[in-house]
Amino acid sequence: MSASAREKKLEMGPGPSPARQVLSDRAIALMLALLLFGVYLFSFNGRITSSDGLSMFAVTESFVKRGDLATDQMWTFFGTKSIAAPDGEVYSKYGYGTSLFAAPLYALALYVPFSGLMQVTLLTSAVAVAATAAVLYLTARRMGFDASVGMIAALLFGLATPAWVYAKEFWSEPFAAMTLFAAFYFCVRYRETRGARYALWTGALLGLAITVRTTNVLLVPLYAGYAFVEWVGPGLTAGRSGRRVYFAGTWRDVIAFLAPVVVLGLSVLMYNYARFGNALTTGYRADEDFSNNILLGAYGLLFSPGKGLLVYAPFLAAVPYGVWRFFVKRRRVLIFIGALVGFHVLVFSAWYYWWGGTNWGARFLLPTLPYLVLLCAPFVKLVLEPHKGAAIAALRIVFGALVVISVVNDLAGVAVNSLTYQMRAGTLSDNPNWDAIFVPALSPLIGHWQTLKATNLDVAWMRATPAEMQVDWLVVALTGAFMLGCAWLLVRMGRGKDVSRPVLVGAVALAVGLALFSLARYADDPRLAASAGYAALLRTLEEKSAREDVLVLNDDGQARVFFNANRAPLKWYGLSRDPARWDEAIQGVIARAAASRPRIWLAYDEGSDAPNPMREWFEGNLEELERFEFEGGVWLVGYGR
Repeated sequence: MSASAREKKLEMGPGPSPARQVLSDRAIALMLALLLFGVYLFSFNGRITSSDGLSMFAVTESFVKRGDLATDQMWTFFGTKSIAAPDGEVYSKYGYGTSLFAAPLYALALYVPFSGLMQVTLLTSAVAVAATAAVLYLTARRMGFDASVGMIAALLFGLATPAWVYAKEFWSEPFAAMTLFAAFYFCVRYRETRGARYALWTGALLGLAITVRTTNVLLVPLYAGYAFVEWVGPGLTAGRSGRRVYFAGTWRDVIAFLAPVVVLGLSVLMYNYARFGNALTTGYRADEDFSNNILLGAYGLLFSPGKGLLVYAPFLAAVPYGVWRFFVKRRRVLIFIGALVGFHVLVFSAWYYWWGGTNWGARFLLPTLPYLVLLCAPFVKLVLEPHKGAAIAALRIVFGALVVISVVNDLAGVAVNSLTYQMRAGTLSDNPNWDAIFVPALSPLIGHWQTLKATNLDVAWMRATPAEMQVDWLVVALTGAFMLGCAWLLVRMGRGKDVSRPVLVGAVALAVGLALFSLARYADDPRLAASAGYAALLRTLEEKSAREDVLVLNDDGQARVFFNANRAPLKWYGLSRDPARWDEAIQGVIARAAASRPRIWLAYDEGSDAPNPMREWFEGNLEELERFEFEGGVWLVGYGR
């Protein structure tokens, strides 16, 4: 056996499984994903609460409906989030990858009239996190760990880390985690087989990771080095031509890896050019830079009481043991994981906005979680082995307690939305954003439990007001039954029992059916529902408007309602109704829209006594074509030139 072969055996553990074991592992991975999807469906809230998420969702809507890239749906608000574009429109500063992943479900939502557009699309995050857990299981198996260890690792990632909370939100991090870790999995497969198709999959997923977040382009050399560079450790005979470091694979494999990376990387440059007229301009403002104190950021992201990853998921204390075991048997993997985790910590510690805003834990470190949980696998293996003795028993108790604390922490983030607690923190501190990070008593880990009550519970199946509480017990029962069924099948497969293909297909069909049924029950959620007047306005707009028209919403506070319920294909602007915001920029937007479109619609309500210069401009500069009045003083007026 050659030196490189011996090293590969040490690194990878047992060789490829027999065909039956491969099929069994895939079935277990699928069932893990279905189980976690059921959990995420149970904790689903159906609302995008972050401005970042709304911006990326707006790109999805614009692209699917009209093939454009603008985010004018909240023009007044989004205009402050990124630099001005030459054409006067507003564009998202975030990568298009997240919007791209959401596009299929949004397109489906347009043809599922019994549910909300935002609600259907939001399931994309749950799918991404569940898929990442499944890939984590498969990766653990490729590393030589038993199925039981792999299953526990996948469930730890899905239920004992902040990934659970982000499965119900719409941020870019779940998609970055999915693409980066799936690229690593196929990189591992490539090193095992030297198959060109695995190199292609690695490059394609890494390219998609770049479309999600541009900084991921800096990770390309890391993946390429792991895939194509071999080295021979001390004490082993050198490889090809006596060299200790040499190129492995073929140039065909390198091309298969690089081609999708280059194509998707160029697509990001084209995306930038289409929005801002400059391929190197992403939309971030000049003051958004890497100027933060790295030590402060690293402490905050890893150890602070309000954001620290190791505080939110304390079971990661098992990582040092895993580092030692990987150093002994899988050193190359350890170097790769260390470099990737270190990259994320250093880059985002230096980012001016290192805490990531109002959200759960260290959001920017979410893509590192599957790798860190993988490093916990040796410790999981240790506590599962039938060792006897007080020391092992103590380790099991301590690790179990840390896992329970991690899950309880996640439950706090799942139960109460971060914005709900942030409003409460504002009554407790003069500087709630900062104190919630560094003051233990104001940490969300404590504050979310203090804020927990029926009216603050952030799940779609409960609607509570101070006067009454409604629980959709049918959805709760069906979702619970689905989770129990998946768990039962998973236990059977973990014990070596075969599960037939029809059962697996049926489980997938049940997951889809349960999701659609739940979404139909959630469609009238009052937290997203339009008033009677605006609901009638949206129906009229869908009937009367044409794709070439444009809508001006004279109150961007109604934008979430329009995001969820507006099925009309026309372009629309969400503009502030504040008279103080009636400036040249907004006037220019309306003037350009009126000049370039055959008809421009104005949607407004009489809910404010303040002057409405926007309405006066329409009445003074355009010809009224038709007018519709709805309940509650809501109006839709069509104008022409």
